[in-house]
Amino acid sequence: MELHAIIEKEAPLKTTGPAVLEPETETDRPRTRNDKDRKQQREGNDSWEVRIFNDGLNTREHVARSLVQITGMSELNAYKTMMQAHQNGLAVVGQYVYEIAEMYNEALRKQGIVSDLVPVEDQ
Repeated sequence: MELHAIIEKEAPLKTTGPAVLEPETETDRPRTRNDKDRKQQREGNDSWEVRIFNDGLNTREHVARSLVQITGMSELNAYKTMMQAHQNGLAVVGQYVYEIAEMYNEALRKQGIVSDLVPVEDQ
């Protein structure tokens, strides 16, 4: 059995189109807190944001459908959230207590959607 490789010419960069942002990873963040501090922060902060990112892999329909199924948001709000991520590279799904935010984040990731959760800063 012979395998043939196809080499495609790299397309020139586009200046238009949807933005694609990558979520911050643990290696991107400065390591100033230890595990005990993080646990206290989780327990002391009642509000966490779940965010989704435009990844260029998932269809818009898949993202909107997943938001409806996982978070229970309306189809219209799911569509608006998905479009915000598609156009801006990032969208906030909502603010929740830590346990709910973590559950939604994990469920979105299981569907292949790039998401994260961040504490909401008190203003």
